[in-house]
Amino acid sequence: MNILVFNAGSSSLKFGIFDMAREDHRVFKGEFERFHNGNCTLHYRIGGLQGKTGQRPEALETLADAIKAVPVILHEFGYDKFDAVGHRVAHGGDRFHHATAIDTEVLSFIEKCTPLAPLHNPANLLAINLSRNLWPDLPQVAVFDTAFHHTIPDRAYTYAVPKAWRNKGLRRYGFHGTSHKYVGLRVAKALNQPVTDLQIISCHLGNGASVCAINRGFSIDTSMGMTPLEGLVMGTRSGDVDPGLFAYLSRELGLSAEAIEKQLYNESGLKSIAGTADMRDVEKMAASGSTDAQLALNIYAYRVRKYIG
Repeated sequence: MNILVFNAGSSSLKFGIFDMAREDHRVFKGEFERFHNGNCTLHYRIGGLQGKTGQRPEALETLADAIKAVPVILHEFGYDKFDAVGHRVAHGGDRFHHATAIDTEVLSFIEKCTPLAPLHNPANLLAINLSRNLWPDLPQVAVFDTAFHHTIPDRAYTYAVPKAWRNKGLRRYGFHGTSHKYVGLRVAKALNQPVTDLQIISCHLGNGASVCAINRGFSIDTSMGMTPLEGLVMGTRSGDVDPGLFAYLSRELGLSAEAIEKQLYNESGLKSIAGTADMRDVEKMAASGSTDAQLALNIYAYRVRKYIG
């Protein structure tokens, strides 16, 4: 069985072909990243983990352009037929605990979760809708970032806020679940021990970042919360801040809640300190003597150490 997988993230598009009949399942991996001024970079690997790698520029301006280009890229490398399409979806609320076949009802629920993941669910929905048009006869399946964290106990997922707010869905959901689960399994394999015998702290560090406590194969706590905004400092996201800033900035700067939220998602994190959200650029700038870039690195690393501690 050949499966095409999409991971439409907040700043990149990853896609791949998995041949489940092979021991090394991933026969093709592609990623579009660094979208800027109508261009981006395509990275690819053909033939599994030890396969040929390459990269090249692509004249694609948006995530939607990149998704539409995927069939062309795959055809170029000889991949035209698939048995199913899988999609990574950031937020599934407290409803989805497993991989789920996508139908109209599932799509509707993902859309309802969009306010809880405004950077991610729209990109996920875009990939789903475009791929359903491109491959209307193939089954499409969603795998939710939040699913792995459904085992978090109530003492860890409950916010100490009014009950009426909690009844509207305010609680910790957690994200990057597919990544944390995978890391836990790989750690167990590397140590040659059952994951059910291990207690692991997993770190997902990228443009989005989170930490997870994995107790014998189950998530018991994680740094992200109701939305992917809580926790670690990220590329453009602030991570933890004092919630009192909403009232303060409203009074002092006249900003609306929507404007504050948008800036916490899009204009904060590494970008707000170093002027760029890309850690590779931050490291180069710090090495060249930029004090702002060095401060950004120090803040980022400190927050990770703090959460692990």
